[in-house]
Amino acid sequence: MNILKLLKLADIFTIANLSCGILSITMSIEGNFNLSASLLFLAVIFDVLDGKIAGLLHQKNLFGRQIDSMSDLVSFGLAPMLLFYSLNTPGILISALSVFFITCSMLRLARYNVSDAPGFEGVPITVNGVLFPILFLIYSNNPVSLNFWPIIILIQGLLMVSTIKVSRIF
Repeated sequence: MNILKLLKLADIFTIANLSCGILSITMSIEGNFNLSASLLFLAVIFDVLDGKIAGLLHQKNLFGRQIDSMSDLVSFGLAPMLLFYSLNTPGILISALSVFFITCSMLRLARYNVSDAPGFEGVPITVNGVLFPILFLIYSNNPVSLNFWPIIILIQGLLMVSTIKVSRIF
């Protein structure tokens, strides 16, 4: 099947979301943490736009849902954890917490992809694109706040896989 025939206008925004996630990862690796955190927030904007455009243009389809979830895993699962990891001294606990959070992110998205229920079950992964830039902003002004990130990461990971019903905001 020709990929170009599967792509819709809304998918361009999904690809922009993915691009922001990849660039956020790259910026974390390079030590440009301000830009890394900013790109996470920009990814949220693209993620919201792809869903709105797909709905307005009646372009919602299974292909779009799959690439959206894959992009979200990178932008809101992997990229925030690489920012966290890069700000820390690497160690087994930081690595284990990162694996836990990314796994919760994947499970959250997989459940969403097979669900037809309105709203969300568990906290949406996109929340991480706002949460981690805020955490980074706090860290920039108060570096000791990084010590609290593991607790927040653990709670957020559990909230993503929880059965809490969350209504759509956008």
